Amino acid sequence: MRTELNYCWDCGHPAETQFAEGRNRKVCSDCGTILYQNPLPTTVAVILNEKDEILLVQRAFAPAKGEWCLPGGFMELGETPEEGIIRELKEETNLDGTVKNLIGVSPSQYGVWGDVVVIGFTVNASNGEMQAGDDAMGVQYFPMDSRPKLAFQTHEKIMHMYMENFHGE
Repeated sequence: MRTELNYCWDCGHPAETQFAEGRNRKVCSDCGTILYQNPLPTTVAVILNEKDEILLVQRAFAPAKGEWCLPGGFMELGETPEEGIIRELKEETNLDGTVKNLIGVSPSQYGVWGDVVVIGFTVNASNGEMQAGDDAMGVQYFPMDSRPKLAFQTHEKIMHMYMENFHGE
């Protein structure tokens, strides 16, 4: 979980929990600044090959080390979600890509980093020799009907959205 805010980032005085703007929030006890905590944006890609197999990445680090997930990760400052997923795809698989469609968005509580918002895209992969890189220990296409269970519930939610709205297009 993300560290709880105990001090104001404007004046340094202690923060306390108060009911503000319709919910309990950390508020500075001196200057009244509301210490907003917002979810971190992440992106994932659903990528199919010509055999209708899905591209998955095997995680090299915790959380969920050794488990399979959709390619993706945290957005960087100044990036659009589309730029973020294309960068993550290259880092994890060595493949280039083009964003095709927005699948949907799924919020989640995500342990060490607090709340995240996962933004899912369909992506066409191209160029490059597929190989695990960055924080991946493996990268592989799987038949849709026999793919491994995904490491994160939000990735399964994005897959469900994809299957309902885009699969077979």
